[in-house]
Amino acid sequence: MRYMLTFYAVEAEWMALPEAEREAGIADIGKWFAEHARAGKIVEGHRLGRGTKTVRHGRVRKKDLPVVSDGPFIEAKETVGSFAIVEVADEGEAVAIAKRWPAGGIVEIRPVAD
Repeated sequence: MRYMLTFYAVEAEWMALPEAEREAGIADIGKWFAEHARAGKIVEGHRLGRGTKTVRHGRVRKKDLPVVSDGPFIEAKETVGSFAIVEVADEGEAVAIAKRWPAGGIVEIRPVAD
């Protein structure tokens, strides 16, 4: 089974950390990805572009023209920083991998549809 792990954080809190602490956190995240990739669990994963100032979101309604706005903010203060697609035996294994995420914040665990 495949699950998408989506990693959310509050950008302002992350940027408020001392630079050395942020660099250590990035190193820990890199180790987490490497460990699970070596184990054959991560099918794909990426860190997303830096900073919410580079993000746009669109809202499309059937009868209206699409609207594209600055910012990733869709009624939430947390933003997506990265994601991973994992290949696991079951949801319990996906949850176990997510629990080891080293950066704090929120991890959403969602099955990938066939």
